[in-house]
Amino acid sequence: MNDCACVYVGDYDGPEFVSEKIVKARKIHKCGECGREISPGEKYEKVVGKWEGDLSSHKTCVDCLSIRDNFFCNGWAYGGIWEHLQEHLLEMQGSVSSDCLIGLTPKARESVCEHIEDIWERYFDDEE
Repeated sequence: MNDCACVYVGDYDGPEFVSEKIVKARKIHKCGECGREISPGEKYEKVVGKWEGDLSSHKTCVDCLSIRDNFFCNGWAYGGIWEHLQEHLLEMQGSVSSDCLIGLTPKARESVCEHIEDIWERYFDDEE
């Protein structure tokens, strides 16, 4: 975990049980975070667990996994990391240390930088 930023999601109730592993896709899957296709041969995180009495499984591409590992300190809600990261970036007025970006995959870094640029353009370019 990188200490440069911490996206707080709120109260986090952990699973009753969970199995987490990095696997190689044998068929096409969909990332539960960004929605992109995970191609055969590509690695992804596969999680199966029980939360609040319900069994569920989650697939996360390595790009979204790198975002989660670098920006989230106190837990996260599956399917919500992009929404929470965007809220965090807005609260920080798009200001993020380059240390936060170093641990990201190239695709994740590009996506985060696009979000930062969007925040700057939307909210701060008119202040000059």
